[in-house]
Amino acid sequence: MKILSYVGGNKRVLDTGCATGYLAKRLKEKSCYVVGIEGDEKAAEVARQFCDEVIVSDVEKIENLPRYENFFDVIVYGDILEHLKRPDLVLMKFRRYLSSNGYVVASIPNVAYWRSRLNLLLGRFEYDDFPGIDKSHLRFFTLKTMKELFKNTGYKIAKIDYTGSASRLKLLRILPTLFVFQFIIIAKRSDKQYA
Repeated sequence: MKILSYVGGNKRVLDTGCATGYLAKRLKEKSCYVVGIEGDEKAAEVARQFCDEVIVSDVEKIENLPRYENFFDVIVYGDILEHLKRPDLVLMKFRRYLSSNGYVVASIPNVAYWRSRLNLLLGRFEYDDFPGIDKSHLRFFTLKTMKELFKNTGYKIAKIDYTGSASRLKLLRILPTLFVFQFIIIAKRSDKQYA
């Protein structure tokens, strides 16, 4: 799991949408302090055994976590931003919880993956269990729109990595957006001020 390698060890981590704590479990093995946010009460109850704290709430409804201002070394958005009504507002609001050297690690499905493009070319836009066009997604991102999302919410992208064929085969990196299943974004707060 690439997210784990970008988080590293001995970090204070906010895992947004932590589900049952599967990522938190692995982070705890790396001596991380993990706070999870999960809207589903049953999943949150399972996550409690792996997280140092679980906040049971819809991430979009959280207004303020004062004790965590400038606290986290890493905020993880693992396959969550595409499920939100306003991912831009969440990214802006949660910036204040990053420490001065903190950063975001996010994974976002690529709607421009070859399979999605082929379906559109054939006149189909069908929701399926394929992550690019999953039924639970409210937002869809390409490389360009993903970059704009972070830029417009006060972040500077430090690195973009990929999952899928383009991450394994150098030849496919010529057209990465065609063969990228998912983007992995590492971003820091920019000096620019945002609301």
